[in-house]
Amino acid sequence: MKKVMASILAATMALGFCACGNTQTTTDPAVTTDPSITTESTTDVVTNPLLVGATDGFDDKNIVLQFAAISDVHVARGANSPNIVKNALNVLKETALLYTESGLDAVVIAGDLTDAYTADKATKEKEAKSFASVYESVFDPNEVPVVFTVGNHDHDFLATGNPGASLQEFQQYIGNKTANEQYDVDCSDSANGSRHAVINGYHFLFVEPLTYVCSGADASGAKYNDATKAWLDAELAKLTTENPNQYVFVVTHPMIYGTVYGSELLTSGIYWYTKDLTDTLSKYPQVVTFGGHLHFPINDERSIMSTKFTSLGCGSVQYMAIENGAYEDMSSATVMKDNAEVSSGYLTQVDAKGNVRFIRLDFTRKASIKTPWVLETPSADGAHLAKYSANRADTNKAPVLPEDAISITDNAATDAETIFAKVTWKAGTDDDVIHHYVLTVKDGDRVMETSCKKVLADYYRSPQVSQMKTEYTYDLGTGVFDRGSKYTFELVAYDTWGAESNKVVYTYEPKLDLEGAKIPDTYIDVDFAGGAATVAKGPATIELVGATVADTAVKHNGVSKTLPTLNVIGAGQYGKLTLTEFGDNFDFQNMIKKNGLTIEAVYVNRSKNGTQGIVSGYEKYGIGITENTGKPAFTAYVGSGLQTAEFTAASSSEDLVHVIAVYSRSTSANSISVYVNGEKASAVVSGTLKVQETNHNVLYLGANCTANGTANSQATDLSIVDVKVYAEKFTHAQAIVRYNQFVEEISK
Repeated sequence: MKKVMASILAATMALGFCACGNTQTTTDPAVTTDPSITTESTTDVVTNPLLVGATDGFDDKNIVLQFAAISDVHVARGANSPNIVKNALNVLKETALLYTESGLDAVVIAGDLTDAYTADKATKEKEAKSFASVYESVFDPNEVPVVFTVGNHDHDFLATGNPGASLQEFQQYIGNKTANEQYDVDCSDSANGSRHAVINGYHFLFVEPLTYVCSGADASGAKYNDATKAWLDAELAKLTTENPNQYVFVVTHPMIYGTVYGSELLTSGIYWYTKDLTDTLSKYPQVVTFGGHLHFPINDERSIMSTKFTSLGCGSVQYMAIENGAYEDMSSATVMKDNAEVSSGYLTQVDAKGNVRFIRLDFTRKASIKTPWVLETPSADGAHLAKYSANRADTNKAPVLPEDAISITDNAATDAETIFAKVTWKAGTDDDVIHHYVLTVKDGDRVMETSCKKVLADYYRSPQVSQMKTEYTYDLGTGVFDRGSKYTFELVAYDTWGAESNKVVYTYEPKLDLEGAKIPDTYIDVDFAGGAATVAKGPATIELVGATVADTAVKHNGVSKTLPTLNVIGAGQYGKLTLTEFGDNFDFQNMIKKNGLTIEAVYVNRSKNGTQGIVSGYEKYGIGITENTGKPAFTAYVGSGLQTAEFTAASSSEDLVHVIAVYSRSTSANSISVYVNGEKASAVVSGTLKVQETNHNVLYLGANCTANGTANSQATDLSIVDVKVYAEKFTHAQAIVRYNQFVEEISK
């Protein structure tokens, strides 16, 4: 009956697949051609994306065994989980029927059929029955048995003790007793979680760990009890002696350490692999292991690896994961945001000569993945282990990036002060696939960590290399880059074997429009002349407390000048600037938030010790220009605390320095900036600007005004030539233009 139904299904699907798939020129019988075109013509035909066609070394006309090898089903993970599982089973069923009339002979699962990590039997029974329901909606377990081991999500080892407990319970719910007994042979030891099944003359051994948890210096990973290891050794010795040229399939949830991609993972103190079986398995080159647990992508060629035996990582039916590589677009350290869009596993086939073919399937996209892997019949000299050894990396070619890979799009052509930038790079090429890209962004020698990107290539969700993205685009943020500055972008690609591409370097210089920059009128202009400090313009008053105004010898660019300056040379000396039109602190801070605020100061600070106020009024709240060990800085209380933009180098202790401090508010980003002789340092800030409730509108010159009106952060040898306040924000271009004006003025 199974063969009759299979024939009907195969014929039905052959018709159904005519409407979709890859287009290519071929005469392969596995494709459907347009009957209106003669066979002598070269035609474009539509192929089934699940078909792989002829594979070197494998006789696909004489397949004697077909089984699914999958892992990490997690049937109760979420509302859509059963549908994901059902889709995977249907894709496996459809694909197997494309190769033989009988279709699948079995479904083999390497653990984590269920999801809830709990010792509660009622929960486990419910989830196990949920899996059984989904399975039986696709397969009759008497016709296509489901043969499995359990994983850590199926069995709480620490809470319920011995392996085997959950396996025996699950066997009552899944596949039914008759189906299990039909394939499990007498030597099975289900009490210890060990099973021996025979399907179409091929042997499957399933073993279950005692625990998955290791700690401290113990890095051996999952542990198996002595009875399990002895049982596995005895079964393998017997089987390989009786059939030395036949593979034996060993299924266990953890990966075997040092074999496939992911098998050396250590995160959060958990060793996800096992070293406990290696010595046993290494005695038998006929062994093929299937492991899960880690959900790593089977699109990666490292997911098959031959050491003294051969191992495969099964990926995951439910969702994908990856190493903790600090990649972009991750929902956690090892799980990507698009993890649920990747569901995969193997259709494993054995031909009459004993060769084994592994067809990788992307269940989500209903397509085969890349080129199948084929293991030749085991040989006494172990030659069959060479094809997929780690030595493959020796002939691997490094990726290549186009020299024009990087481009930047931004808003530099607008009059917006804050730059918004995106980076785009063209995908590289490789003899297989690129695994990830590393973009390093530098401001001079400083690496701009928040702009750097480490990006997984989309190989894990692309069944064929030709379907991978041709470019990648990432938002670099707002307010990160400054007009007139120069940045270096460096891009390198790495393939799955770790080979590094050529480095592509791109220089980014956001446009700075000096010609269009106009300097606004001053709001407050303070004048020093004739031994007095006065307000030349604006609603403000100036009072000297101990400080003096006198003609003073100063320098600019090493040229001496005698200019009237405000001089602060000791404790208790400062100038008190009061902006008089604000009734309370809210009036002042609302004015600043509306249009921004700019303070300009020209001075020479001869003493560079600690923090010294230049034009400053902050304690818990407020704003102010200071020097921190000589480095000009602008501080504003924004959000929950004081935030500072500090220049990278100390100002001169002999020459005048021109400082412009800006608070800028926009819908996309607030920022504080300090321009020193036209060069910018800035910080993006978030939250609401606050100023002091008392003395909210007071700035001390040569000290900092606190909330109670006392002075701290005292300057000790400071001469101020000029102070101006602008009731709006300056752009970088305006700051440069104003500095150039100052240079022209001082040079006269």
